[in-house]
Amino acid sequence: MSQARLRRGRAAGAQLLHAGRRRAAHARARDRADHRGGRRATPPAHRQRLPRRRRQHPPDPALRRARSGRGDTGARCGAGDPGGLRGARRQSHRRARDRRREDRRDAAPLRSRRPARHDEAARRLRPRGARQSAQDLSRRQGLRGDARAPPAGGGVTDWGALVGPAWAAPGRADDAVDGVVPTSVVRPAGIEQLQAVVRAAAGDRRALVPSGRGAHLDVGAPPARLDVLVRLDRLARVVDHQAADMTVTVETGCSLACLASTLAAAGQWLPLDPPRPEETTVGGLIAADLSGPLRASQGTVRDLLIGLRVVGADGAVVRGGGRVVKNVAGYDLPKLHVGALGTVGVIVEATFKVRPRPAAEEAVVVACRSARDAADLALAVRDSDAAPLWLEVTGAGGLVDGLADGPGEGAAVVVGLGGIAEEIAEARACVQRIAESGRLRAVAVSGGAALRARLAAFPIEPAAAVLKAATLPAEVGDVMERIAAAARERGTAARCLAHASSGVIRAAITEPAAVAPLVHALRPTLERAGGSLTIERAAPAVKRSVEVWGNPGPGLALMRSVKAAFDPSGVFAPGRYVAGL
Repeated sequence: MSQARLRRGRAAGAQLLHAGRRRAAHARARDRADHRGGRRATPPAHRQRLPRRRRQHPPDPALRRARSGRGDTGARCGAGDPGGLRGARRQSHRRARDRRREDRRDAAPLRSRRPARHDEAARRLRPRGARQSAQDLSRRQGLRGDARAPPAGGGVTDWGALVGPAWAAPGRADDAVDGVVPTSVVRPAGIEQLQAVVRAAAGDRRALVPSGRGAHLDVGAPPARLDVLVRLDRLARVVDHQAADMTVTVETGCSLACLASTLAAAGQWLPLDPPRPEETTVGGLIAADLSGPLRASQGTVRDLLIGLRVVGADGAVVRGGGRVVKNVAGYDLPKLHVGALGTVGVIVEATFKVRPRPAAEEAVVVACRSARDAADLALAVRDSDAAPLWLEVTGAGGLVDGLADGPGEGAAVVVGLGGIAEEIAEARACVQRIAESGRLRAVAVSGGAALRARLAAFPIEPAAAVLKAATLPAEVGDVMERIAAAARERGTAARCLAHASSGVIRAAITEPAAVAPLVHALRPTLERAGGSLTIERAAPAVKRSVEVWGNPGPGLALMRSVKAAFDPSGVFAPGRYVAGL
């Protein structure tokens, strides 16, 4: 039967009942409410009453059209809603039980009327319709058969608008990372500005390399591309130092020398001693996994780092760990960034556990006949009661010339001792007894800290390349002699320094042309024995002639998955890590 809307003189208009409500929005008409027989349950609002071969009363509210009209006027008339967005119909917020609900005018401000930003005109044919909602600009699609789509957001990013005009500049030759000059250099003043820079770089797919003071940018492989060099030297605060809890939180651009002076006031130190502490920042320390002689007793960055804040590829700040020593919550994300060279995020803040600084520091030098003899003596000292603070083995080349006379060509064991005077005296006597058992002479050196800094700065003289070999501590002497012999066969010299307790050896090569043949000769033997050989530092031309990292082993698939999860767009330092990650 035909039905039409009725306008009664009482209520302004019956409102449809929201599904699931227990009572009607408005009372029934009086002529029906007075008769009990006419009181039937009001059907749900989303249904219509159909005839059942007998006459039935029409429903109290007028039937709604199957598809309600929009009711818009003007320029918007006839325009559909953007895909995936609610239309301007009445919205239920589960509160307006007995009151008039929102209408179209209330809902209209919730929708964007046009794209949020504009792009330049397409340089090629593309589909008419956007493949995403009208809230933002869809990425331009390449022609069918095109290998890759062009990056979003053409044009040049205004970095000065993000960090201030004075802190953004074009890249220069001295900003190069392994010979690759960046297009732009920016220096954000805080985490918010850094987040904006990362978001802009990710949105335009621009390669970004984080840097502190640039002292260790030559570690790793050259970047595959470099659009933005982000210098973080303006984020240089010591955020929090809890001397009683022996923890310190510091921003990424703070230098180790500045941090050391802050901790020294409380008689504490961060026992990590990489080369050039005045130019080494906390971020560079973590990203390059730098260490020095103190690793023999104090460990490396992984052992002292307990918390980290990182800006991810989406510009969000991610926190891992915490500010307490006993931190067992969640995954140990801070260690993921140690040695990653900034390829999975930009470090902005780190928390370390610190330790009491020794009252005094001394060294004992024992000259030996060969590097093999020196390595054997170092193992004997390591396993003795001397408890060395640090323990180094030097090969031929004069690293400790003038400190001790011996039968060889400069190979020696250098033992660092720390503590109060009585502890040092007892440890010194122990080392002397071990040396005398091998008919060698141990010489005490009072300036232990200065000698340690000298060894940490290896190599002091310029070198074409510094190779880093990792092996078992028991194999240190043999590997040092093999490196020296292979260098002589190729007409160059190799000066070696080893951390005897960990089996890490560094070799400085003087001739650039000999680096690649030397690596090809030594790397297979070391890798078969479970070790490795990498190029730690070298000129860009040398790195282009030989693989920097060597064989990554079975862990490469896991590395790729981690990189894809943390940096899906490949924005962070592409090509710097193993296998071009």
